[in-house]
Amino acid sequence: MGYGLEDLAGLLNMHPPIAEAWFEQTEAVVGFAPQKPSSMRPIILRHWAPSGPLAFVFARTSNLDRLEVRNPRHDHVSVWGKCRLHEEGNIIVSRPLPVPRDALDENHRMCSEEDQDTIDAVKSAPWKTK
Repeated sequence: MGYGLEDLAGLLNMHPPIAEAWFEQTEAVVGFAPQKPSSMRPIILRHWAPSGPLAFVFARTSNLDRLEVRNPRHDHVSVWGKCRLHEEGNIIVSRPLPVPRDALDENHRMCSEEDQDTIDAVKSAPWKTK
């Protein structure tokens, strides 16, 4: 795949890289499973608006029953000490989630996706809700 404007902005450090930047944030912020407000949820960045307070992410779950985008386990904890994606997971691309851009900071950054199939699937998934 070629570079789009979002990709170039990420390369210029204007925002974290789209479809590659993994974060961990509370369910109170993410809203994927609001019944567990203090639980931590891994999320991958899908869209970073050029202005405004929101970014859009997809949640990752360990539930593989309704597989949307298979995400292989990560084994780069020596490089990314905060990464806890040690088991195969499922990225729910059918439900883009708006989160405050301020919530996607270096303190909450887990790692960077290395699987090209995952990156391509996340980039091609729509982030706008209807």
